[in-house]
Amino acid sequence: MLIATIIQSSQPQTKKDFKFDFLPQGLNFLPLKAGIDEARMGLLYYTANSNIKVDIGNSVDVLGFNFPSSKSRITVGAEFMAYAYVTSYLAYRLQIDAVDGFFGGNVVYSKQLEGGRFVARFRYIHSSAHLVDGHWDNSTGEWINNENPIAYGNNYGELVLAKEDNYGWSFLRYYGGLSISTGKKTGGRQLNRILYKAGAEYSFPNLFGKVFSKDENIFLAFNFDVKGIPEYIINQNYLVGIKFGKWEGKGLVFYASYYNGGDVFNQYFNQRVSRFGLGFMFDFI
Repeated sequence: MLIATIIQSSQPQTKKDFKFDFLPQGLNFLPLKAGIDEARMGLLYYTANSNIKVDIGNSVDVLGFNFPSSKSRITVGAEFMAYAYVTSYLAYRLQIDAVDGFFGGNVVYSKQLEGGRFVARFRYIHSSAHLVDGHWDNSTGEWINNENPIAYGNNYGELVLAKEDNYGWSFLRYYGGLSISTGKKTGGRQLNRILYKAGAEYSFPNLFGKVFSKDENIFLAFNFDVKGIPEYIINQNYLVGIKFGKWEGKGLVFYASYYNGGDVFNQYFNQRVSRFGLGFMFDFI
């Protein structure tokens, strides 16, 4: 009788300690606001030359494993994204000069802490870079500026560790990590395989009140990548803007950015650029 009672009392506890979700709601790890190779949808207008960076991408959590007793969670997801360099948009046609494409998957571990979370994201990504018709001069039958396409391909594993602190009146996420390339080619040149990453995001909700009953968030974000192309340089990306919607949920973001470092379009990996831009993007949750 005593044994049966013990077994019965232990069974509900076992069920409470684990819960499986297929296609769980939301994202366990929101894409880094100032990260370059992150899944997002939006446009960034470069004010100096009127060119545009178009982002098309999405990230989705497919499997969720929840452990309530330890306040932790593991998700397995997929992400596909691409960004394109638009040099002209006359006559109802975008003239695409270069495109970088990415696809892969991720595993995210998160643990609830007092006033925040610890999050670790590992992902494995394949990327490639291409010159397209916008870089081709039909009048001469040559690539513009004699810049021929290079064979660029990269497979890399990336680990990012992040701490999120919710103070009520503000939200802070800071992170660091590295990626290791398993095979990176740029024509005949081999680039350094290890890339280091660090950054932070700081947001302040409802400084001006809600909009259509939705939160607004003023935010600052920055991201540093230490990348060998082939010598190591620091790529810096800074954002300031406003998000309509919950900071950790679905929303519309308007922002200004400044980037300095190696060109984000990998067909031009060996060129150093400084760009200021105005843009918008959607957070999809």
